[in-house]
This record gives sequence, structure tokens and C-alpha cells, in this order.
Amino acid sequence: MPTILGAAASGMVHNQNVLDAVGHNLANVNTAAFKKYRAIHEGQIDPAQEPEGGRLGAARTTIDMVLDPASLQPTGNPLHMAIEDRAFLRVEDLDGAIVYTHYGGLDTDPDGTLLAFGGRTVPDALSGEPITIPAGWTSAAIDQTGGISAVDPDGNRQTVGQVTLASFSNPQGLEVLGDGLYRDTPNSGELTVGTPASEGFAALRPGSLESSNVDMAEEFTAMLIAQRAYSACAKTFSIGDEMLALATNITS
Repeated sequence: MPTILGAAASGMVHNQNVLDAVGHNLANVNTAAFKKYRAIHEGQIDPAQEPEGGRLGAARTTIDMVLDPASLQPTGNPLHMAIEDRAFLRVEDLDGAIVYTHYGGLDTDPDGTLLAFGGRTVPDALSGEPITIPAGWTSAAIDQTGGISAVDPDGNRQTVGQVTLASFSNPQGLEVLGDGLYRDTPNSGELTVGTPASEGFAALRPGSLESSNVDMAEEFTAMLIAQRAYSACAKTFSIGDEMLALATNITS
């Protein structure tokens, strides 16, 4: 009898996790470069496993980040860029640590320093120092290879920096920091750093931003299925509880 209760309870937890992931995805349907999540659970239990020695029913294993590409939206901003593969832009967090983002909305501060979202600086591929547009230079822009250029006082366009990308053998292992930022962990696997359009990395799409890859129809379908499944598990738990009460009364 406890097997019925355990299986039903685990099913309720499973479908609650699904609903939480759906809610998070729908809340970010209009967030540029957002990558949706899905709840990944183990299925049936091992029939050789003793009920008292392990889980019963479904068990949550991870919340999986789906890195499928999304549509691109032109912005007309020469410092905006879309990353068209599963790589991440390397930026320097406020504490000086290197973190990663898929959001390519870059801008400059009054001192000409190139900034990612939230005021994080973008390190140069060669020097490692924050990329900065020299004073008096104008029309800063990024190209397909990640080169940052600007027009000097003589009217010549010159390269002033180079952004770098990073890819991971297991991006699902990245630590989610919020604000579209991620940190590498031992679970994120091998780290590869390179420049856009180099070996292993796709070229950038300047003047555009990637949309969220959330499909609202898919999310609402998942929500309806999870709600029905949750109700079924709750009913199963209720019936199991009644059966347990009946068995207890018979044996007492």
C-alpha cells in the first residue's frame, strides 16, 4: 500500500515541477535570448529494487536548459549581435569573475567602455582588459567575427577590440546566476574559448538580437497535460489512502 502512496506523491511532485518550468518559460516569452527549461525525470522504478530501499514512482533528476535557436529580431543597433549557435559571450561580472551570457545587447558607457547587460564589461581577446572606445572616436560597431571597431578623428574605421565566445561540452551543467548569466562548473564539461566565425564557432549576426525560444503553444500543451496528470496522481493518492485506512481497520 505505501507503494501506491509513494508513486502517487512522486507523480504529483513531478508534475508540479513541470508546471513550475512552464510558468518560468511563459514569464520570459518576450525576454531576448532566453532559453527555455524543461523538467527531466526518471521513469519507472527498477523492479529489482526493494520499496523500502529507494524511490517509488517518478524521480526528478534535473531541470534541462533547451538551447534550440530562436528567431532573430533586427534592432538596427550596430553594437547588437545575435549568437547563432550554442556558444556564449564571455563577459566580466561585477566581482571580476568571467561569466557567460547568450544575450548580445552591447552598449558603451560615457567613458567608451563596452558593456554587456547590467554594466558587465567585455574582455578583449588579446589583452583580457575591458574593450574601450577611445575618446573622440565615433560610430562603434561589431562585425560578424566579433571585431569591435570605431571611426577615429581622421575618419578612418579601426578595430579597437575583439569579443570572445565560449562553448561547453555539457552546457546543462552551467550554474544559472540570473539576469541571463551563467557560470561554469565541473559539470559543464570541457570549456572551449574562441572568436566568432573561427573553427567551432558560428559567425555573429550584427544589428540583431535573438528572441526567446519559448513556443507558447507547446508550453500551454505541456501545462494542460501536467495539470491533468497532477489531478490523476492526487486521485490515486486519495484512493490509496482510503485503501490503507480500510486495511488498517480490518487488521485492528
